Amino acid sequence: MAVENLNKSSDLTFEKGYFTDKNRQVSNYADYRKIKYSKLCDTLIQSCKIQRNDKIVDFGCATGALLSEFKKRGFRNIKGTDVSYWAIEWGKQNLDLMKELEHYNRNMLTEPKDFCIMLDVLEHIPSIQEVQFILKLAKLNLHKHLIIRIPVSAREGEDYYLKVSRNDRTHVQCHCKEWWIELFKTC
Repeated sequence: MAVENLNKSSDLTFEKGYFTDKNRQVSNYADYRKIKYSKLCDTLIQSCKIQRNDKIVDFGCATGALLSEFKKRGFRNIKGTDVSYWAIEWGKQNLDLMKELEHYNRNMLTEPKDFCIMLDVLEHIPSIQEVQFILKLAKLNLHKHLIIRIPVSAREGEDYYLKVSRNDRTHVQCHCKEWWIELFKTC
């Protein structure tokens, strides 16, 4: 499964077309943008007991929409990074995140942080070794929680459980929940 998706995505980038493709020929991001970031932010704050003075890193933040919601709620110790130049520049210009966003900077993961957020990121990384490296970096100087969301298959070797996850040609890691849990334990 992962090899098949990798071949489909090998010529794709995470630039403007990925984020604005309304025909969903490349990604689900046009649908993803419809997610209510305000509600997601409130849910994270409540369920994880995030405080305004906590240091938050959003690794794979795309345009920084979630960080923008944290900022609206008075959070100031927030940072985000993404591989997409387009998304980072768009977030800086349109979401008032000039100081909070940086183009891909893994070093952010090594800095002291209370919360590290990776929502819908790991399934895009072709190399399991890179996934492991990122997870190990994320736990460095982590004081509270690592928050991860990943689309999964019902059973190892099957396609993604949710149809919406199958539509994104840039998803290259397709594994079941148990597989991911074992990977997390090794990291």
